[in-house]
Amino acid sequence: MPIDRQHRHPRLGALPEEKQIKLGGDPESLDKQTIGWQFHRMDSNCERWPLGLATPAPIWRSVLLKLISFEGLTWASIKEASGGRTHGTNHHSLKISELNIAARRRIGELHLEQYDKVFSLRLTNTVRLYGIRDGRIMRLLWYDPHHGTYNGVCPTRD
Repeated sequence: MPIDRQHRHPRLGALPEEKQIKLGGDPESLDKQTIGWQFHRMDSNCERWPLGLATPAPIWRSVLLKLISFEGLTWASIKEASGGRTHGTNHHSLKISELNIAARRRIGELHLEQYDKVFSLRLTNTVRLYGIRDGRIMRLLWYDPHHGTYNGVCPTRD
């Protein structure tokens, strides 16, 4: 990129138009992107919903098989998947305020207060993976085998 020697910063318009950064855009376009994973936020110290190196191998196997099945899918197609008892969406965002008090407290302990939602991925009828959606990436947090109960991250409403 040519540098304006007088002011020592890149000149505006110095890049061909196809290489310039575009501002704005369609926020819905993130849902057209394929899902990706990030594991460094896994909450292995959480007593109720740990996800980490100490997680038993059979659980990791089921988690990895499910994550592999999501590869190549767009966020839109993941969010459109429906089924379950009430035929709602299987995978969806939840406001932090909808989580049980232990999960809300844990969000604070992890210094994740800047996020207002978590994303829930349904693995089975009673098992969920929770994480923070950041663009196309899901930063995995918790493995919850207690969905729909008092001990779950987000007890279901009947």
